[in-house]
This record gives sequence, structure tokens and C-alpha cells, in this order.
Amino acid sequence: MTNEVEKDYELAKRYLRDEASPSYEKGLLHLRKAADAGHVKAQYNLGIYLHEGIGCPESKQDAYFYFQLASAQGHGRSTYMLGCYWLLGLNGFVQSEERAAHFFRMAADEGIMDAQYNLGVLLLEGKGLPKSEDEAVRYFELAAEQGSAEAQYNLGICHLKGLGVPPSEEEGVRHLELAVQGGHEEAPKVLEKILMSPAN
Repeated sequence: MTNEVEKDYELAKRYLRDEASPSYEKGLLHLRKAADAGHVKAQYNLGIYLHEGIGCPESKQDAYFYFQLASAQGHGRSTYMLGCYWLLGLNGFVQSEERAAHFFRMAADEGIMDAQYNLGVLLLEGKGLPKSEDEAVRYFELAAEQGSAEAQYNLGICHLKGLGVPPSEEEGVRHLELAVQGGHEEAPKVLEKILMSPAN
């Protein structure tokens, strides 16, 4: 990566992150220059701006293009975004849980928390790949270790129902309590039902 490309990326950050008055026109110009020159972080960030339509017209097609470029360089968050495009049928794609699972697994194995959680959901439901409760729990655990309240909640349900793990109310409650601490909305309701049940 040349100094000129890195300079473009740094200029882009300066213009775009100016809290007083961000300059999207100048910032995105430098960001695109760096992205087109192969700067992986610039490719991902430009993808996000285009995906959200921040400071520029929204373009899912262009966003996907830049996520692809960054993913090809091993950028896990970009790979995760490719999975989201297929899962949700964005960019005019036909929805494909199989393609989504492919990208989520790649990103999950690179340590991307949201990909680990989403892959766990697909594995648990057998969507896009063969159902595997054991493997689902493993990916939920990986995501939970990184702070995913959603993964903690799903682990709680898995332990309560014996999905991929031996049934354990104690473990289920422990994970649900961690999900509550993480701000999960449904976890308090499930916990209340357990604590109000006659068995307790």
C-alpha cells in the first residue's frame, strides 16, 4: 500500500469524522480513491456509506461491490455483510439462506460476532445448511464470549430445552441473566416465567 493511498484514507477519515461539520463530498472522494486503489478498510467503510446512503445516494449494488473487494482481502466484517445481503435478499438478489450461510461461516471463523450468532441461528433451524444443534450451540458460545446478548439468550433457550446440550434449568437461567445484563428485551419475560413456575 503506497503512502498516497494511506494519505487518502486518513484524509477521508478526517473529513468524515469532523463532528462539527463533516464534509461528505471531500471525505467520500478520498475514501473512494483509497478503496479503488485496494485499501481494504476504505473498501469496507465506503461499502457502509453506500449501503446506508450516508452523505451520498444509497446504492446497495455499489456497496456489495466494495464489500466483495474487501472480503476478497480477508476482511471479516465485509464477508459478514455479503451474508446479510443474501439472507435479506438485498441488491435485488433472490433470498438465499444457503449463500448467506456460506458467507456467515467464513466470517464466523474469522471471529466476527454477528456472523457467529447468525450462523448459529441457521444451524439451529436447519436453514441453508444441515441442521446441527451441537454446532449451533458452539457458535452461540463463541458469539456470547464476545458479548452478544442475543447469543446468550439463545444459549439460555438451548439449555432449557436441551437443544445441543443436556437440559439444565440452572444453565439456562444463568445465560438468560447474562442476556438481561446485555439488554436483551425478551430475556426478562422468559426468566419471570421460570421463576414464577410452581416448580420454583
